[in-house]
Amino acid sequence: MSWIRSLIILGITVLLIWSCGSEHFLVEVEPSGTRVIKGIFERTDLEHDSTFTWYKTNYDAYAVDPTAIQEITTHSDDIHFVLVLGTWCGDSKKEVPQLFKIFDAAKIANHGMLLLGVDRSKKSQDGLTDQYNIQRVPTLIVLKGDQELGRIVEYPKETLEKDIARILQKQ
Repeated sequence: MSWIRSLIILGITVLLIWSCGSEHFLVEVEPSGTRVIKGIFERTDLEHDSTFTWYKTNYDAYAVDPTAIQEITTHSDDIHFVLVLGTWCGDSKKEVPQLFKIFDAAKIANHGMLLLGVDRSKKSQDGLTDQYNIQRVPTLIVLKGDQELGRIVEYPKETLEKDIARILQKQ
């Protein structure tokens, strides 16, 4: 029963964060010069920061699967996403821009997604990483209401869009 209570609290927390619509993040610069976003942020923070050149390069290079996009579009009503990523992480640099290209093709609005940047410890000050049991990044969590439908951790089993479609078909 405590897991149900935790899910309800988690759902309320996510809804409150989404409803605020404001950004709550810091950018730290490591000695190597790597910029690390920590906290809740917006997609535009990746797109407009000239140091994140990997974002546009990997977004532009990805070709989406139109069949899987149709499946995602068909099953994405009332779905929310939590994406935990590290701007320092090679997998995040590859997968996150591809995810956004998929969401753009499926016409999934940015307001249906919570972006959480983490440092190399993969822990957040607000406790969300503990609530979501984040071990690796990127982690995409697919939610319907307060119920987790599935997640993609680090990289897809097949392709991002096929894995998302598979998760959405389970609902």
